[in-house]
Amino acid sequence: MMLFKNSYLFLLMALTACAGAEYPISDHYDGKRFYNQDRNAGGGKSFLDLLKWKILETAKPWNRSVEDNMKPDFSGPRKSDHGAITFINHATKFIQLQHINIITDPIFSERASPFSWIGPLRYRQAGADISELPKTNVVVISHNHYDHLDLPTLVKLHKRDEPLFVVPLGNKKLLVKEGLTNVIELDWWQSFSVGGSTKITLVPMQHWSARSLFDRSETLWGGYVIESSGLKILFCGDTGYNDHFKQIEKKFGSMHLSIIPIGAYEPRWFMKGSHLNPEDAVQAHVDLKSKLSIGTHYGTFQLSNEGMDDPINDLKNSLEKFNVSSNHFLAPKNGQTIFFSSQGFTE
Repeated sequence: MMLFKNSYLFLLMALTACAGAEYPISDHYDGKRFYNQDRNAGGGKSFLDLLKWKILETAKPWNRSVEDNMKPDFSGPRKSDHGAITFINHATKFIQLQHINIITDPIFSERASPFSWIGPLRYRQAGADISELPKTNVVVISHNHYDHLDLPTLVKLHKRDEPLFVVPLGNKKLLVKEGLTNVIELDWWQSFSVGGSTKITLVPMQHWSARSLFDRSETLWGGYVIESSGLKILFCGDTGYNDHFKQIEKKFGSMHLSIIPIGAYEPRWFMKGSHLNPEDAVQAHVDLKSKLSIGTHYGTFQLSNEGMDDPINDLKNSLEKFNVSSNHFLAPKNGQTIFFSSQGFTE
């Protein structure tokens, strides 16, 4: 009788929780907030930690208005199992495959901020203007931080191309409020097929979400595995290092191309749970057994304490430490286009 009573109470509690929850209860969602797989890592630091960082730590100065962009080549992939990827800026990559064009976390605004007068200001111009891009079919958004989900940019892309927007759980309503209705929400490990030739799967990353002081982790975050034209591509968005890279490789096999963040990592005591440093990024490359990896999330907005060129220099040192060829992990300039295939980097 007691066993039945306890089971009944447990079932009642579960149903009550589900009734008030916007999404299905899971190991990373409790009905109100989302969590990392490792609940002791990531999740963002407290406001007091933020004050400690800003008061006690000193950021290296960045050079203003750097002009070293390269001219993009949007001619597209050369064969069916080939692709082209152009580094626009920050975490924005334009990926051209045989049947589809995809842009990641697009930001063309002057600030990564909800305001036009304060917040991180760009130090490099985008490698291409929106007007120069080929038609965009799909936009993937990794999470809702302002340097990754830039609503003014999304509205411009919607008006220009009416693409499909793919977002993690909880983020659709942000886009719908701006008149963007062609939006798909995914949970971790959920997939969506586009045009019968491309499958996009949201995969776990170690990070957090917030667009104010009062909505922390109320929306999900993640990366994307894109399978199309015989290629497997991983876009990480933002993430700290953990076992999820090995999980992704186990589920999907080795990646042909991995887009891995290498910037915004100092000071480590503040950033480690949420952002890879270059050494972590190379370890992720190894875990993924990636044919080719490309650095992202550096050189445009100063979000942390390392110098402007430190991610590239530290990546070089980390590749040497892991005995990984520099042709297997590239750090492009804004505007630079890289051609790749199932075998990796192609000249």
